[in-house]
Amino acid sequence: MRGEISNEYQKLNSEDQKAFRRWLWANAVVGAILLTGLIALASNFSGAESAATAENATIHTQAKLSQERALPSR
Repeated sequence: MRGEISNEYQKLNSEDQKAFRRWLWANAVVGAILLTGLIALASNFSGAESAATAENATIHTQAKLSQERALPSR
């Protein structure tokens, strides 16, 4: 099992090896672009979620303070 791909590659003629290297390189480039986009999307979503969470916490805190002020003191 080990080295089968390497052996198959070496059996190819030079033109097929060249085509395979191009295909492999193109797949690496497309994969890198997709990975970069996924990371950018994840970091953008994370920042938006953090801002929304902070805003929600502020609103919740303000509402709680308003309720405490509205209650009569005992």
